[in-house]
Amino acid sequence: MKGLVFTVEISLTATALALLAGLPVALLRMSKFKPVSWLAFVYIQVFRSMSLYIYVLWIFFGVSIVTGLHVGAFASAVAALVLLNSAYMAEIYRASIQAVDVGQIEAATSLGMGRVATMVNVVLPQAVRIAIPTLMNNFTDMIKDSSIVAYIGAADLMYNTEQLVSYYSRPFEFYTAAAVIYFVVVFVLARSATALEKRLHRHVAAA
Repeated sequence: MKGLVFTVEISLTATALALLAGLPVALLRMSKFKPVSWLAFVYIQVFRSMSLYIYVLWIFFGVSIVTGLHVGAFASAVAALVLLNSAYMAEIYRASIQAVDVGQIEAATSLGMGRVATMVNVVLPQAVRIAIPTLMNNFTDMIKDSSIVAYIGAADLMYNTEQLVSYYSRPFEFYTAAAVIYFVVVFVLARSATALEKRLHRHVAAA
């Protein structure tokens, strides 16, 4: 259970930072200024194309080798998850923004609202509501993906499970227990995402 708490802490921290990082990347990706849009596109493609395992090992070992600075297991795990998931979240944001009815943007423009005001007051609130179910699913994936941080000694659920397996020599029991815990957590999050999506659809239909 201590490992589960650590897993949730890593996932929540990484999710919060990825949410913050993903939005500006999405906005840059939608920029009409081609060099900026291209750089955002490269960011998304690069960080989505490599394995989380590579990120974790490179940050934990590579940064200290290159710069001489030691990056702890928690910070390395969070940084790796943020790099990967900010790219995915940028695409989620972009798709959600583009899903907002163009007529709403035109109406805001006709009322004299500028591009920034329209984006902040009209587009983003609706885009976030559209994106929430997908973002919840992304958080569920992050919970599962975080198990990779056990390789750098981060005391998450999988790391603690492996320690107990080594100590008691009972792999079946402990790995089964870990599998059940992951299943329960992911199942609860998935059901919550489904319920939230239905509620948002009802709200949109009523509106």
